[in-house]
Amino acid sequence: MSTFKHPPQQTIVSLPLSKLHPHPGNANRMSKDKFAKLVRHIRHTGQYEPIVVRRHPLTDGAWQILNGHHRVRALKQIPRSHADCVVFCADDEQARLYLLNLNRLCGRDNLYKKARLIEQLCRTHSSRELARWIGDSKTSIEKLNALSQNQPLPKTDAAPVLLPMTFFMTEAQHAMITAAFDKATQTDAPRSQRRIGALMRIAQDFLEKNNR
Repeated sequence: MSTFKHPPQQTIVSLPLSKLHPHPGNANRMSKDKFAKLVRHIRHTGQYEPIVVRRHPLTDGAWQILNGHHRVRALKQIPRSHADCVVFCADDEQARLYLLNLNRLCGRDNLYKKARLIEQLCRTHSSRELARWIGDSKTSIEKLNALSQNQPLPKTDAAPVLLPMTFFMTEAQHAMITAAFDKATQTDAPRSQRRIGALMRIAQDFLEKNNR
């Protein structure tokens, strides 16, 4: 097994997107919602973490992506012609290690840290502006802002207490549940409310069938 005897040289360069090719072993996936958020972020701020690449092992003058496949897709969609990249010196084995590690260094939000960021942004921007920029609802932003400031949560018509629910699933399970969401409800309500309504219908049907 190859080892890193010396720290690999890292150089930030601007490379044409047409010269960046995905690594065939990349297994990282991103939901449509998260990808849309990524596109909005780059389009609004113009900033992103540099793409990690190495020289393509088979194609002269080309580069292979080790980390940042989704950022490259987003840049192409905006569209941009070049991307800021960090060049890693990596052989095939090291490239596979990067794919396993770098592409897994992401997780779900820490609610209170996210609330703190929202609070700071709300000092200079309205919740409506933030909703447009980061893709969360205006109500969600106001609730997180209140949470960070330890204030009473903003009242809604029904004034319900909203509880978070987080769970993980395989890609196949996610596809099936998403399809069920789409079939269970079709309204003009916000996406989050449509999904909650769909989940309630699915849960109700399940309980009715199993309580007979």
